[in-house]
Amino acid sequence: MIRSSMLAALMIAGLAAPALANNATTDGLFVNIRAGAGVNYEPICLAWPNVPFTVVKCEGNWCKVNYLRSTGWMSRKHIVMQN
Repeated sequence: MIRSSMLAALMIAGLAAPALANNATTDGLFVNIRAGAGVNYEPICLAWPNVPFTVVKCEGNWCKVNYLRSTGWMSRKHIVMQN
């Protein structure tokens, strides 16, 4: 009984949580998308200004993004969230 109540509560909480993915663009600059969260990781592609991408999650000053056909990490300071 307790187990099913906990499961139901978790399911309801999951439905109430906002979606993690958000649409964004860069702050008007060309920005490196890197293999990991930090400048010590290799750039895997370059994000162009005004090309939309999706922010998957953020950790500290870095966000994991889906940009065109690439997934990598971008410095949070260059991300402008769209409505």
